[in-house]
Amino acid sequence: MITTVTLNPMLDKTVRLPQLAVGRITRAERVSCIVGGKGVNVTRQLHRLDCPSQATGLWGGEVGIQCNRLLTAEGINHQFVRIEGMTREGVTYVDAAGVMTCIFEPPHNVTPAEAEIFVGRCSTLLADSQWLACCGSSPSAATDYVYADLLREARTRGVRTALDTYGTPLHLALAEVPEVMKVNREEYRSSAGAPLERERDVVDALVALVEQGIALAVLTDGPRPCYAASRAGCWKITPPTVTTVNPTGSGDSMLAGILYGLSRGWDHPGSICFGAAAGAANAAVWDISSVSMQDILSLLPSVAISEFIVP
Repeated sequence: MITTVTLNPMLDKTVRLPQLAVGRITRAERVSCIVGGKGVNVTRQLHRLDCPSQATGLWGGEVGIQCNRLLTAEGINHQFVRIEGMTREGVTYVDAAGVMTCIFEPPHNVTPAEAEIFVGRCSTLLADSQWLACCGSSPSAATDYVYADLLREARTRGVRTALDTYGTPLHLALAEVPEVMKVNREEYRSSAGAPLERERDVVDALVALVEQGIALAVLTDGPRPCYAASRAGCWKITPPTVTTVNPTGSGDSMLAGILYGLSRGWDHPGSICFGAAAGAANAAVWDISSVSMQDILSLLPSVAISEFIVP
């Protein structure tokens, strides 16, 4: 079982309309809703690949009730904890030309007591977990330490760990040395204060993370090449070229692909390439983190990987 944690989920609403007319009434043609959030997307993609996974996190208010109903309808295994604060909503307006305009509400508030309860509840899920993946942003100061606490608890239980976050939660969680770290290049640049302008900067940053004890460190950069490092080597991975329909969730699908491979005993290069194919397949369709195994396998031969020789 791969357990994912999403502290800051969102009701993700898509509104399709002929044209977004600012300052005027516009009548929508169609509206759809799903539950968004990095960890939720990872579990959604693993579910599509028939890989056992469960999503947990925090949600509250009427929006949280709707999120619960939507995930249940998808058949996604979830064990979220309710809080008093109202879960945020995000609205993406898509016009006839495919131009997207996104508006995200501020995150919900979480009290220190609620954060403590959640850590305790989440710890009980580790009994049936082989992996714990902590994904996404922290909604408030009270939850900044949650990923670090969960990684520490997972380590004591022999549960393998993955991390995909930024800012203060990243700094705190890195001290607990997750097995896998997958982070967006720009988010890591702003979080760590590293330049990452040159390819060599990226490689040096990855090697430094591995020397800190991280088994596999991956820096992604949208449709551009990503870089990864482990004790076994350092690689540049160029994803397949696809016509982008909706890039949302591509990084989450990539992490799901990596965890899928590692959970089956694949080596690091094989798992990363599978993840890169999953991310590209996701970008080529509208539905988020819902690509099939065949979609991924069809792109896998087009993933290019080359090894760096680090002096």
